[in-house]
Amino acid sequence: MQTLQFFYEMNFKNGLFLDRKLSITHKKTILYGPRKSGKSHLIVDHLSHYEKGSYLYIDFSDDRVEPHLVAENVSLFIQKNRIKLLVIEHFDFSFELPNVEEILLSTSFTCKTLAGFDSLTLYPLDFEEFISFDKKHSNIEHLFNLFASHGTYPHIVQSVEQDYQRQMQMMLHLILNDTTTFLIYKRLCELQGSKISLFQIYNHLKSFTKISKDKLYAITSELIDQKLLFFVEKYNQPSAAKKVYPIDFALKDALTFKKDFLKRFENMVFLELIKRDKNVFYEEGIDFFLPEESLAIVCVGFATTEAIEMKLQKLLPTFWALHVKRIEVVTLSSESAKDIEGFSFSIAPFWEWALQL
Repeated sequence: MQTLQFFYEMNFKNGLFLDRKLSITHKKTILYGPRKSGKSHLIVDHLSHYEKGSYLYIDFSDDRVEPHLVAENVSLFIQKNRIKLLVIEHFDFSFELPNVEEILLSTSFTCKTLAGFDSLTLYPLDFEEFISFDKKHSNIEHLFNLFASHGTYPHIVQSVEQDYQRQMQMMLHLILNDTTTFLIYKRLCELQGSKISLFQIYNHLKSFTKISKDKLYAITSELIDQKLLFFVEKYNQPSAAKKVYPIDFALKDALTFKKDFLKRFENMVFLELIKRDKNVFYEEGIDFFLPEESLAIVCVGFATTEAIEMKLQKLLPTFWALHVKRIEVVTLSSESAKDIEGFSFSIAPFWEWALQL
């Protein structure tokens, strides 16, 4: 009971908390999301609406906690103290939960589910959330430049430190735990926006570290389950090479000196889509295809309207084959809306495109 008493008496302060789009409204909820996405801050903010003594908060990532002892004692503790809300962070799903009115669990593993629980996923910041963190009332283009350099992790965005790459490196070593997982993730981040196969990754890694195909596949699967990594399939061709994107577009710059701004920009656009639960594929010449919306998205960075129109003209056969109805071109400069061969297409800078999603 000593562990439970310790957590029960804890005082929570969430002075750095800034509102996120996500809110906890269901009495029984599992909060998913990659580590450092802001789950703990969201939970502590949620607890601020409860009276002290009405909830029990337990953090399974605390090395002092022994889950089997929690399992043995938590039901009696809840009954004795008339607990209304049980919160378990980093819950391992190793035991049956006690009978309590409200339960809030957090985990980074999306494969973990429970009947009767609402599911919420908290990602690092999207662009709209990022600009809400700004208290200096900066202009939108300046905010985009900060977003592009800082990335999307809330604690890095709010940090007063200027060496964002070193902060990201330290964060990744903390999250990924072991050297092999770090090397795999580093290589996948280096290939940001590229079409890859895991066999290619295996051949690269085995030249300088000991690794089996099975271990590579298992670790990659875990990275995907934790939403630290995303693979995008070619539309209607699941066996084709997949494009890879990390959870933060700025991670590649923290892990290698090789730069490719267009791939970084593509990753930026992808994350805005995935954070809104869009079903995303790619097609040759089309960065992202959303079949449910008959929408094609093309990322061009800096380009003139004339160059964009020429690019779209070459893609017309693909648009027709996919039954595309709308085309959105995301840039860093141009802005217009036109028709081309019966298709309506809009050209918008990222900061406007992202805010109207």
